[in-house]
Amino acid sequence: MKCMNILIATAEQEVYRGTANMLIAPSIDGDIAIMPGHAPLLALLRPGEVRINCVDDKGCLCRKDDMVVFGGYIEVQPDAAIILADAIERAKDIDEMKARQAVEQAKKALHSPNPEKASRALLDLELALAKLRVVRRNSKYPSVKP
Repeated sequence: MKCMNILIATAEQEVYRGTANMLIAPSIDGDIAIMPGHAPLLALLRPGEVRINCVDDKGCLCRKDDMVVFGGYIEVQPDAAIILADAIERAKDIDEMKARQAVEQAKKALHSPNPEKASRALLDLELALAKLRVVRRNSKYPSVKP
């Protein structure tokens, strides 16, 4: 099965480097699925889930990695994808209780009469919900190792 090279990094560190059959990322225009041979693309990322999947020659999932990106950019070439993120949190590092609390705080702040505070609350809510989705998916389907 054909793979592409994936690099995910922040200004401080390289978070992921490897190969994959599919990368799903949250662009500002909606989630995008990238597979080997994808047309060149440069897109702005919104806060949300990044999923990396690799399947073996038999079509079985042999590795996956989920994380939450806080925003950034993605550059795609036919054989590679690079995500330069503002910040990233890997599934194993997400504290579910803190994410739940962040959801509640953001919901309260959404009703603020201050438009700037309400707008920030919407981004915080989107990020906290992405963290909860990643945590739940990974507790249901733990990472598969090659």
